[in-house]
Amino acid sequence: MSQRDHKLADFAFLWANAQVVKKIGLQAGIHIDQPIGIWNYIRIADDIVGQMPAGRILDWGCGYGQMTYLLRQRGLNVTPFDLGDPRHKQLPAIPICRDLAAINTTHPTNLPFRTGVFDAVLSCGVLEHVDEYSQPGNELRSLHEIARVLRPGGLFLIYQLPQQYAWQEALIRRLRLGYAHPRRYTEAEIVAMLLEHGYTIQRIRRANLIPKNLTGMPAYIRSAYSRLSKPLITLDGWVSNMPGMKHVAGVLEIAARREGLLGVE
Repeated sequence: MSQRDHKLADFAFLWANAQVVKKIGLQAGIHIDQPIGIWNYIRIADDIVGQMPAGRILDWGCGYGQMTYLLRQRGLNVTPFDLGDPRHKQLPAIPICRDLAAINTTHPTNLPFRTGVFDAVLSCGVLEHVDEYSQPGNELRSLHEIARVLRPGGLFLIYQLPQQYAWQEALIRRLRLGYAHPRRYTEAEIVAMLLEHGYTIQRIRRANLIPKNLTGMPAYIRSAYSRLSKPLITLDGWVSNMPGMKHVAGVLEIAARREGLLGVE
């Protein structure tokens, strides 16, 4: 099977899951309910494999497992992890969850893994919610704990991190159109946080100057937008990183490398 065929199969599987999610009324499936959102996850998975073609990666805050699925399809050894009581947590009856086998814990920051066991840790739309759903200070504690479970030289890969001056977030807040992230970051702020916790910055990019989510828009607009998913994602990669435009793009994408950290080794 060609690389193109693999991507088409990935899309078909996630789209089928989106239809099940819609049928059972599961609100948490909103991130895969539009084709452009699925193709964006596929783009992220390909970008991750470009940085680490093999190895063990922790999907930190895996949710229902779309990134775990995509990375496993690309040959990575993925450990999915999420908050929840392992004695009682039940995943919905959707295909993507059947083989997820996520590890759960109720502690908001402590990870149930040995020191230095992962080659990489992925945060895809997770870090910004830590303090929001627990308590102030847990965001920084999480950065320390992620550094602990990474091997020296391991990668911390951050995607979908809301940017402070994102135009879409500002519009949503101003017009009260729906949920807007209470926690947003400038490049200088997240870089300082990562450096303080023993990481060196390998790469910083922006994405989502072009919206990936049209929830609430008329069906005919969403349909037309979906037909242009892949060229829009390619275009977004260019315009989101243009001088003068990048600071109002939706999200930051950061690759940081874990160095020796006092108190972690």
